[in-house]
Amino acid sequence: MSRSYYVIELSARWLTALLVALALVMVLAFGLGYGAAWSVLSGERADEPGLTALRAAATPTPIPEVVIPTPLSAPEEEVEPTPEPAPTATPEPEPTAPPTPRPAPTEAVKDFFVQVLASSKKPTVEEAQAKLEGLGFPRDHQHLITTQNPGAGTLYKLRIGPFLDRASADRVSHRMSAAGFPDSWVVAP
Repeated sequence: MSRSYYVIELSARWLTALLVALALVMVLAFGLGYGAAWSVLSGERADEPGLTALRAAATPTPIPEVVIPTPLSAPEEEVEPTPEPAPTATPEPEPTAPPTPRPAPTEAVKDFFVQVLASSKKPTVEEAQAKLEGLGFPRDHQHLITTQNPGAGTLYKLRIGPFLDRASADRVSHRMSAAGFPDSWVVAP
């Protein structure tokens, strides 16, 4: 079962436009609400039915004072003291078995990388690095591994990362496949 992830990317210009539009909507809503409340309270629309009842309900009415009677005191009863329990002997604690040692943890893979390109042509690698920068992976997250093959020349492997877990690296690998690097795959060093 494959999961699809969507990324919404907004430029600074679009984000600014959205925030300005939201601010305008809030100012408009405040102005309309304030104007409606002002017209009701100032009596500009006194001819509308129901407003007189609303004004009458808004006038304060005095609250009658409530007197709470003080309770009568009850006669105090004598309380018999409770007897103290007799001391008992404390049992000796039984010796515990020494703890079993835990097995030493195996060294787990800590960092994952996504290899996006392997080429013997340096200009192809430089073009891919520029494309990765455009996708949001700066040069300090790009790793270029150079391998010398006798008789075959130099092989350049372009990787991005590191990623802390396999799931993150898989998501980026799928994103790279969709972005024009069809041979990208996850590498665990």
